[in-house]
Amino acid sequence: MADPAARVAELEQLVSDLRHDIRGALASTRLTTDRMRADADPRMQKFAATIDRATERILNRLEETRSIVPPRR
Repeated sequence: MADPAARVAELEQLVSDLRHDIRGALASTRLTTDRMRADADPRMQKFAATIDRATERILNRLEETRSIVPPRR
């Protein structure tokens, strides 16, 4: 059986990596919604607002994980 401390370290690294990867993917989403908000079409602006809200919820959830698994230094 694996060492419990090693297993915890592996899980912490996994969470840290996932947090990093998700934030990176959401950066692209934010750039796209910035362009959508600049569009004169009100539908595009509405779509951008919907995506922004969803993105913000995800970022908030990621932030919550920091209290459980702090960022690795």
